Amino acid sequence: MRIALLTATSLAILLPLSAHAEPEYVGARASTLGLGLEYAHKFTPHISGRAVVNNYNYDDDFESDNIQYNGELELGSFGGLVDFRFTENSPFFVTAGIYKNNNEIKATADPAQQTDIGGIPFTPEQIGILTARADFKDTAPYLGLGWRWAAGKVGFSLEAGAYFQGSPQVSLTSNGTLASDPIYQQALEIERRDLEDELKDFKTYPVVSFGVGYKF
Repeated sequence: MRIALLTATSLAILLPLSAHAEPEYVGARASTLGLGLEYAHKFTPHISGRAVVNNYNYDDDFESDNIQYNGELELGSFGGLVDFRFTENSPFFVTAGIYKNNNEIKATADPAQQTDIGGIPFTPEQIGILTARADFKDTAPYLGLGWRWAAGKVGFSLEAGAYFQGSPQVSLTSNGTLASDPIYQQALEIERRDLEDELKDFKTYPVVSFGVGYKF
């Protein structure tokens, strides 16, 4: 409901202004959402609309319940934002919008010694390789603050905000000799819930970005 309301509000603002839109700038950005591109249209002296795409993958090893995981954070998103300036020439703006969210976390663990799964000790052969995956909501509302200034035709921007992608949904499987054993499956489910709880900090993802571009 919140996403639908925000989308409808954005469209209600932008559609009546689209006939007067003019290109504002095109640029590249580096942020905690990945490397990206953005394109902005100016609708009024105070309101601009932006299309943004981000993508990047990087390794991020971590530990959960004394199990060392080799992880990879796969970042991918694209969306539309509305920027509002309180005065026409102010470098400061507030921004809000919606992203199509493809962020996910993938991780594997290959225990080399007896390891507790769900509080029960198992051998490496019984466990095999643990494979985890965390997915988030398909859409993510975004709220932020930014500063944009120009030196001739070259523009620069700084932005900070919050990306609301929801709590992760984690799956956890393994391929050891006890993979289909009911007791082991119960222990693995406890481990999955613990891992899901540890990853809940990604629910609200902090965004910091720096951009540079060409100002029309």
